Amino acid sequence: MVAGSAAAVVSLATVGCLAWTARRAQGADRRWRLLIELTLVPLVFALAWHISWQVEHGSAHATRLPRSAEAFLLIVALALAGVLTFPTDPLDAADRRVGEGRAGRRWYAITVLDSVVAVGSVVLVVWPTLLAPLVQARHLDSGALVNSVGSVVGFLLLVAGVLLLATFRRPRSGLALALLGAGLGAMMLYSAINLILTVQGSSSISPTMDVLAVASWLLILLACLVPVPSSAASVRRRDPRILWLQAALPYLALGVVGGLAIGELIADGAVGRVETYGLLGLLFVVVIRQMAMLGENTRLLVSVRASQQELHHQAFHDPLTGLANRALFADRMEQALAFRDGRPFALVFCDLDDFKRVNDTLGHDIGDELLRITAARLRSAVRSEDTVARLGGDEFALLVEGGHDDPETVGTRLAATIRAPCLLAGRSRPVGASLGLVMADPARHPVADSLLRDADLAMYAAKRQGKGGLVVYRPDLSTPESAPQIRAHLDQALRGDDPDSVLGVHYLPVVDLRSSRTVGLDAAPCWSRPRTGQFSSESLYRLADEAGLSLPLLDVVLRQTCRDLAARGARPADAPAFVTVPMNRDLEQTPVAGIVDLLVDHDLPPRAIILTLTGTCGQPDLTAAGPILRRLAARGVRLALDGVGGEASIFAAWQALPIEIIRLDRSLTRAGDASARERTALVRDAILAAAARLDLIVIATHLGEPAQARELAAAGCHLGTGPLYGPPHPMNEVPAAVDLGEAAGARTRDWRQPVGIGRGGGGPM
Repeated sequence: MVAGSAAAVVSLATVGCLAWTARRAQGADRRWRLLIELTLVPLVFALAWHISWQVEHGSAHATRLPRSAEAFLLIVALALAGVLTFPTDPLDAADRRVGEGRAGRRWYAITVLDSVVAVGSVVLVVWPTLLAPLVQARHLDSGALVNSVGSVVGFLLLVAGVLLLATFRRPRSGLALALLGAGLGAMMLYSAINLILTVQGSSSISPTMDVLAVASWLLILLACLVPVPSSAASVRRRDPRILWLQAALPYLALGVVGGLAIGELIADGAVGRVETYGLLGLLFVVVIRQMAMLGENTRLLVSVRASQQELHHQAFHDPLTGLANRALFADRMEQALAFRDGRPFALVFCDLDDFKRVNDTLGHDIGDELLRITAARLRSAVRSEDTVARLGGDEFALLVEGGHDDPETVGTRLAATIRAPCLLAGRSRPVGASLGLVMADPARHPVADSLLRDADLAMYAAKRQGKGGLVVYRPDLSTPESAPQIRAHLDQALRGDDPDSVLGVHYLPVVDLRSSRTVGLDAAPCWSRPRTGQFSSESLYRLADEAGLSLPLLDVVLRQTCRDLAARGARPADAPAFVTVPMNRDLEQTPVAGIVDLLVDHDLPPRAIILTLTGTCGQPDLTAAGPILRRLAARGVRLALDGVGGEASIFAAWQALPIEIIRLDRSLTRAGDASARERTALVRDAILAAAARLDLIVIATHLGEPAQARELAAAGCHLGTGPLYGPPHPMNEVPAAVDLGEAAGARTRDWRQPVGIGRGGGGPM
């Protein structure tokens, strides 16, 4: 009686604890608690019935189970679902998807079938050897017998589910699962002893049953009190023997039962009806399991095949653009060389111009978007049988097989397609690219390396032109060098350690648009080597920026410009030199900080050099560059702002620094169609009006036609520079005036005189 009361208290506490902890838990941890709670409620009523029986009959054994116990038999499947819902993880990291989606449902279905086979095999072993003789001898009530056997079988299924989970899965709380399994096992023993007493016809309850009743509920109570982690622990590699055990388990159990049936058949000449139907039922379950395993194996094969295809695609394609990568391109080119059968094909190398600047100013996400846009354009410009590849960075290659179009025509179309403006960061931006094309020649290109070398050579020849475009390989082109080699040679040239390099500074005339007189000089560094040829100033600035050599190049330009100005002899302030300075870094520890001392060393006034501030090598950093530039302006060094009207960030420098001169962006000076020209004129006139109110000098850049110069002079530009006034020359060869035929008009004030610009105006000459 005391044990029954204790069991009642513990059972109520267990059900209440499961409900309370389920409210605090989430996911699978909540589901298993709720399901186990629902299945234990009928057992609480069954326990209450047993206590009332003991009150009325003392220690006499009840021969019938209450209706609540029969209700438990009906929801054994729900209890098994609760056990299998216990939070677990795969034994192997490769099986992380098991337990989720359709694959997870299939795994749990197979586990249920394995539990049924294992328990059914145990029942078929126990029945003919232990239970059948007793049942036949005593002629027991079939209803009571079925209830008792069903109770034992139900708990056996639950214990089998716990054991399978512990063996073939990784519980997040091994202690909680062990306590739950022990509690269910104690209930199974309780039911088994009750079955034995029923079969034996015992009239009293065994004390062991009272102990098991209390212990079973207490163990489940402890299981629900153990916290279950929400995430899995570290995954260890699964022992392959566990896989074999999982696959062979139902067949081993069925083999034992089949062996006993064969033994019974040999000994008695027949097999009992229970064994026969039971064995057939187990065979049916095993067949269903095998079909489920077949579906699982098919899914795994499909998954492996898809993974192999994905890995193959990843191995031979660029993940960003989806184009062929270097490995696949090399294989396609080898095939083209080996099986061309006299059919012509061409190789095109493509390299984006100023791609590093896009990354620096707009960010790597925008740079990636530009690469994807370029890849899509290249794909759309060639046929499907042609190969388009990304070799790395901003380098692309195309293998154009023989077809109806001339390869040079295809290359020209590619160049035009790539150079079309595209929408980046909410703005339409131009795209520059340099292309090199080479036709495959059986005599000259017996192997792929020679073909690649010539295409690389043509592409670098296009880059050296400084404006992108297409260059078709010619035998007179110099031998190419790789980009790392060129950067290394530039580093040596800047240090003066490369005897083959010629590094100097030439000058472009800055012309008064009214009188065509040269009133200033644009310093343009130039570099040449026998193997790489001549680099224009634009290409050289870009190369130095990519190699991290912008500051050494700036130092060389400043020193050479001061030497040239000092050697010229005339008053340097009559035609000051413009030197480009990037604003994307702290200038305190750079050659710019010592420019005044450098001018003093060469007996030059501060106004002999004008610092042209540019943001083309990255986003302007006015916080870092501003202080030193303002100090230099206070000491008489004039500041010019480049690219006005292009990047919006340039206007911030216009406001923050003591600017005296602005240089219009090329987008405001070049000619376009009628509608574009009208919009450009509106923007340009607004900038010129602001410059006039601030008394700033305005320089029009990239002038190419006399009519263009006259138009900009009439609009209000004071000075001009560009191809119209000739190529760069050494300082002593720059013409004092440029004869363009018709003068632009009457000359305005002398732009070199001091100007007041409101905020931080310039000082005396």
